Amino acid sequence: MKTLTLLAAGYDHPDLADQKKIEDADRGPRQSLYGYTLNSTLLNERYMTTVPRPRRILYAPLPVWMAQVIEAFILRKKYDAILSWDARLGLMFAALLKLTGARVPHMVMFSWISRPKKAMVLRLVQTHIDRMFVWSSVQRDFLLERMRIPPQKVVFCSGRVDQKFFRPMDRKTDMICSVGREMRDYATLIRAIRDLNLPCHIAVSAIPGVRDAWMTEIEREGALPPHITVGNRNYSDLRELYARSKFVVTPLIPTDTDNGITSLLEAMAMGKAVICTKTEGQRDIVTDGVNGILVPPFDVPALRKAVERLLAHPEEAARMGKAGREFVERSHNLDLFVETVRSSTEQAIAGFRQAVQERTLTSR
Repeated sequence: MKTLTLLAAGYDHPDLADQKKIEDADRGPRQSLYGYTLNSTLLNERYMTTVPRPRRILYAPLPVWMAQVIEAFILRKKYDAILSWDARLGLMFAALLKLTGARVPHMVMFSWISRPKKAMVLRLVQTHIDRMFVWSSVQRDFLLERMRIPPQKVVFCSGRVDQKFFRPMDRKTDMICSVGREMRDYATLIRAIRDLNLPCHIAVSAIPGVRDAWMTEIEREGALPPHITVGNRNYSDLRELYARSKFVVTPLIPTDTDNGITSLLEAMAMGKAVICTKTEGQRDIVTDGVNGILVPPFDVPALRKAVERLLAHPEEAARMGKAGREFVERSHNLDLFVETVRSSTEQAIAGFRQAVQERTLTSR
């Protein structure tokens, strides 16, 4: 099997060989596992700098994502399957296939397909997507019940945290932390712990040109007290941050997608209890009282009470952290995720080839 993966990654994204060196040095999670397991060429922004010069000239006026889709279309016959790790890339590639009448096994990973504009496009092009991977039961149910997508096309994946990189570590715990940028409600977190003498680091990075809502919310809170800090962390520093934390807080804005899943699973893999906002989309990871605590949206007193509860009862936090680690090892680890994608892709390729054979026999 030889695959091509459409990936929304920047120019500084390392190639598989360089990424493997980072992993072997234990400086980052096993991001190369997918590429090697599926024998995949990663068509990201870095790849686009290597295409033949005539095509680079033609692509120059286009948005990078559009150029990626066209490049994938040109290369499609060299691969057994195309996988899109971004909804926009996947939907537009499917549209191009449909407009040209071309066919190739095509898989797309969807994190939030229930958004109206994306759902509208999917209705038009779903015939040219062979498998739709989702890791939220809400999004799965949307595809099956609202979109009426055939069940064989919808694959419910586990979360994809690297349980070997994010692992319990023996560190002194002297703080808490919160991680991630999408749909975060950091204003509620700040209000809940502002008067607590508890160091907290919010690990979040800004994307150039993007003004996230959490930025405005934090600014409205005024000057932060000394025990609350904000700033980005690389993978090694992020792991140390988790390791030093007594537990991890993931405050969310209500949504029907599973925002927060990555940081929640990373924290659990580290053996940490989690406190998370109870939202419609985040229903598959945190079991209240088992591996974490769920609190209502925008509820400052409830969040503060949950924080104080775990501070006062470290044995309860330890029990939840252990349960979280077992949960990751059992059903939400990177190896299981990659195996699910590999087997589903092989099934799609086999089905595609069989359909081609049947059409050939029929036409004789």
